[in-house]
Amino acid sequence: MKIDRRFTKTGESPYQTIPFSHRSSEIRNPDGSAVFHQDNILAPEHWSQLAVDILAQKYFRKAGVPQFDDQGQPLLNEKGDPFLGG
Repeated sequence: MKIDRRFTKTGESPYQTIPFSHRSSEIRNPDGSAVFHQDNILAPEHWSQLAVDILAQKYFRKAGVPQFDDQGQPLLNEKGDPFLGG
């Protein structure tokens, strides 16, 4: 089976063609109190604020799952194991 390349070029990261920007996300309770706030989330420029908030809620704010830095890379301890949220 051969799969032809269509949307990327050999030796070039597909992420190089997507402009990214640093964004902020804040998730609030119905009473207005802040549940979560994070600055400098690196997200594609064309994403809506809702998309950035969903990214933050699902991937940056969970307990018991691997933690990520501002660029979405997993945080690892000295053994190479992922840090888990608490």
